Amino acid sequence: MTVTRTHNIDIINKATEDYKHELTGFVPDFWLCIPTNVALTNEYGDVALFERKAELAGTVMGHYFFHSRGKQARTTAKEMIREIFTGPYDVTSITGLTPIEKRGALWMNRQLGFSHEEEVFTTAGPCRFVLLTKQEWELLHG
Repeated sequence: MTVTRTHNIDIINKATEDYKHELTGFVPDFWLCIPTNVALTNEYGDVALFERKAELAGTVMGHYFFHSRGKQARTTAKEMIREIFTGPYDVTSITGLTPIEKRGALWMNRQLGFSHEEEVFTTAGPCRFVLLTKQEWELLHG
């Protein structure tokens, strides 16, 4: 599997289409114009968006939109996390908000080593705030 950075708006739109109700304020054209934001994809059309938060140096907020399922999705997620931590992006931690009702996504977070910090309420409903540092990733996945 090959994970690459993309600036292709069609790939981003296709991946996020089914989640528009959860992505309040997300405008892919604008998002891709911010050079510190990173969109990764693979040959299956899976997409990970990593949004840099200026106030937190080295920290990105991750968003995953996978067509892959099961073992393939886990492999994809691991490769995308490996790329964001080891590529030229200067990332030291990934945060995320996972809707509580998305049990598969919460399971995936645990498989990848994310810690479940706390429950927060968002426009998409209750979510778990999760965190994974580069140091934790290296200990778990080398």
